[in-house]
Amino acid sequence: MCCSADPSCCRQIFVLLVACLYALSAGVMVAFPSVLNPTIVSPNSTDIKATSSQASWIASINGISGIASFFILSPIFQAFGRKVANITLNVILFVGWVTLYMASSVPMLFLGRAIQGLCIGGVFINGVTLSEYSSPQRRGYFMTIKKVLVGFGSLTCHSLALIFSWRQIAAISIIPVAIAIILILLWPESPAFLAMKGRFEECEKAFVWLYGSSLRSKKELKELIKAQADRLEREKTSNNQSKIRNLLKTLRKKEILKACLIVTLLTLCIDSCGRYFLITYITQILVEITGDQSIAMYCSVASDALLISALTISCAIIRAFNRRTLLFSFGSLTVVLMFIICLIVVLKSQYNILADVSWVTPFLILLHTFIAHVGIIPVAFAISSEIFPLEHRGLCSCISGVVFTMFYAGTLKMTPIMIEYTGISGTYAIYACIVIICLAILYVILPETKDKTLQEIEDEMRGKDRSEVHKDMLPERDTLIKL
Repeated sequence: MCCSADPSCCRQIFVLLVACLYALSAGVMVAFPSVLNPTIVSPNSTDIKATSSQASWIASINGISGIASFFILSPIFQAFGRKVANITLNVILFVGWVTLYMASSVPMLFLGRAIQGLCIGGVFINGVTLSEYSSPQRRGYFMTIKKVLVGFGSLTCHSLALIFSWRQIAAISIIPVAIAIILILLWPESPAFLAMKGRFEECEKAFVWLYGSSLRSKKELKELIKAQADRLEREKTSNNQSKIRNLLKTLRKKEILKACLIVTLLTLCIDSCGRYFLITYITQILVEITGDQSIAMYCSVASDALLISALTISCAIIRAFNRRTLLFSFGSLTVVLMFIICLIVVLKSQYNILADVSWVTPFLILLHTFIAHVGIIPVAFAISSEIFPLEHRGLCSCISGVVFTMFYAGTLKMTPIMIEYTGISGTYAIYACIVIICLAILYVILPETKDKTLQEIEDEMRGKDRSEVHKDMLPERDTLIKL
């Protein structure tokens, strides 16, 4: 119906399809160690064999190489355009899956996962591309659909593991990125990129292809071209030395330092609540608890289904309640559940209490997964996308991306080591304490961002009084994109 009434809707959905194919394969990539690691560390393995230490490095190495991705993909994105950057992104993921499929040794597994890590920068590049190719009315739920597809990727990985080997899953995962590469070739270049480069005639053609030629679209196009033409004119008077000085001055600004601290704490909350270590190691955790591989595999599939349901529900909850209310209420509930899991595991293992009730701990872990993904995790992601000052979003996104990959790699590396030396109970207790510390600091420094324009958030971060803001500026609230 959308396409018949508005052809531009079809074209934007066409771009969304590529983002979803990438997100699907990326979801499989995140969950892949949960299938690969138990197999290669098993003494009964007939394929590649690895030690527990090697397996943890295989899981986490893509986070380490992901740091380099921001310094490789960002210049491509800025200099050569969104099409080239997205093709590069999908080609990297394609090569990574091919390498894993053809792996015949542990070093080959390291190489395949490290190659895949080079596309972790696509978390931001893919999102920015989608926002540039979609209209304001569709941008919010397009981004949400892409997030849900990451969950579907994880579910696909765990479901396929019930039937196929890790090597066959790697081969199947090649398909969506191969299709994505072909479809990207049919895109026009982003109108925003073309305008930024001063290619205004090409920008107009691409803009009309994406958004149509209504009066509103023409007005938006005119504003885009005017803004970029003015910027290009101003840049003629600038020089490299002033840019370096401006960069150093920017990094010392109060609002930048505060925003980076907030995003760092939110990222640490996301990782410690289980966003990535549960997806990656949930099978290993459940095997440790139940002692049954088949039960663990079915519970991991249930976990993915709950994750998708939770993210879907969170779309409505985030629209209805304040960010701080959700973050601290669901954050507190998540911490309580993590300590309950810790307590139950200790009671069963040390005191043989509830030893006959085998379903309690898996149920609590699945409930923790659901609660965390309904509240604290999506809210933390939403705040992270709102808190940076608009004029410095590019720089701050790069900084937050490096922080994200460092925490991601550290979590995936340390989780199996923590499980080995402290057990499931110790691992959950440590992560719960980290969440408590982060929430305590955020309670003091985090402003409310719901239903505020980016300018209002920026002014609040700077400590500027907005009580004298002219009433004519109030309607700008309606233009805030609810992420």
